[in-house]
Amino acid sequence: MVPEAMAVPEAPSRILIIRFSSMGDIVLTSPVTQRLSKIYPRAEIEFLTRAEYASIARALPGVTNVEIFQPQKGLWQLVSNFRRRRYDLLIDLHGNIRSRLVALVSDAQYVTRYDKRRFARMLMVAISAQSIFVPHTVDRYLDVLQRLNNSNIGTSAEPSLTKKDKLPRLVVDASASAEVANRLAEAGIESDVPVLGVAPGASHAPKRWLPDRFAEVADHVAEFHGMVILLIGGAEDRPIADKIAKAMRRQAVNWSGKTDLSLLPAVVKRCRILVSNDSGPMHVATAVGTPIVGIFGATHPRLGFAPLGIEDTAVTLDLPCSPCSLHGDRVCRFGTHACMEDLTSQRVINELNTRLSRT
Repeated sequence: MVPEAMAVPEAPSRILIIRFSSMGDIVLTSPVTQRLSKIYPRAEIEFLTRAEYASIARALPGVTNVEIFQPQKGLWQLVSNFRRRRYDLLIDLHGNIRSRLVALVSDAQYVTRYDKRRFARMLMVAISAQSIFVPHTVDRYLDVLQRLNNSNIGTSAEPSLTKKDKLPRLVVDASASAEVANRLAEAGIESDVPVLGVAPGASHAPKRWLPDRFAEVADHVAEFHGMVILLIGGAEDRPIADKIAKAMRRQAVNWSGKTDLSLLPAVVKRCRILVSNDSGPMHVATAVGTPIVGIFGATHPRLGFAPLGIEDTAVTLDLPCSPCSLHGDRVCRFGTHACMEDLTSQRVINELNTRLSRT
């Protein structure tokens, strides 16, 4: 691996970005791909990720090709391909053992990676210290570009970045939007009907708000704002979506487990607003311009994953014990799960009312 102190070629022809997972993290790399495409408009920008996230990676602005990482097939074939490609610049936005190994054997001319600030984040969890500051994940990704010793993206680049430049963005496929519109029309929902998206899933149970609370919120919005309720999620989210639909007084359209990930950006873009746990769809919403009310329990916006849109908000009780884990994968040490159990539906309803009243 070439030391990071060496200069990047003035006009790299091939750039590889590594981020294996997960959905939200990949979406948050979009300010980097977009910035690189502006700095190096003639460069091929490739993205290495796992197969299940390839469709999201293809929607990143500036990405010209997506490479699939398949651990079960080993690294040799992938590495051989990379060496033939002869990347001028490799940007590791994952920073784990596998991504470091890929970078090491890739034969890329220049390699750089982002700083996870893992110690600061772990310390925040360990002592629940509100005084500890961790930059947003997007800022940490963009900081990689600051370290590139090149006149085009040197230390003078960062001040020129606006809030808009730092917003995640996905390119929504026109055919996907048409398919979503057709499917909604088949359900009797025309293009002028406002839709509330509800994404109740999350990678870990402690990050999931209660189904009956989601149902109360959905019923309120349907009754007082005249909106159709659309339940969104993967097949693994179907059980909780079914519970929400059953608990509701109004009828919901339940697409949980019925839409491919390639359709998700178009589905979320069709929504007037989305209410979601701290999960991938929350960041997809910001990236397609749909306002988000994001619900945080075991995790916390201070860890660097708060939604960034102007109309976005992060709802949290901000308990003294929060955050209790980096990824929301630990059972509540007090056995109460108060961060979610005590978060009332009225709190979320108030946030939705405020945003819906502006239009």
